[in-house]
Amino acid sequence: MSNVELARSAIKRAGRWLQSAKRALEDRRWDDVVYSSQMTAEFSAKAVLIALGVDYPKEHDVSTAFEELSKRADLPSDFKASIRDSAETIAELAELRGLAGYGFEAGIDAEYFKEYAPEALSGAKRLYDRCLMLLRSLFPQTGI
Repeated sequence: MSNVELARSAIKRAGRWLQSAKRALEDRRWDDVVYSSQMTAEFSAKAVLIALGVDYPKEHDVSTAFEELSKRADLPSDFKASIRDSAETIAELAELRGLAGYGFEAGIDAEYFKEYAPEALSGAKRLYDRCLMLLRSLFPQTGI
């Protein structure tokens, strides 16, 4: 499987995680919104990194590798202008992922994320949209 094919699979998976986050928000499952938003951000970022042949750490927070994309001359300036914001979203959501998924172990319930959940979804959607647009512009022949 080529990098572009793998990236296409990753961005499609990111889209499904985004749909999960939206449904969780509708259902008022605040912790699931944050968890699914993090997965959206992670898969979106990894799709771009994979497509561009960039090695990244095999962990949830790939913000440092993503931020390195700002040094590339072959990326559109509008995408490059959004990299810092995107990297911050990736890092913030990665930091909260464990708590969203396993907060019950610390006595935290879904209500803990009620105020943050819409922001998490909004950030993940922005990142997903940016990554999807970039992949479509760089690889139009792939049907991403």
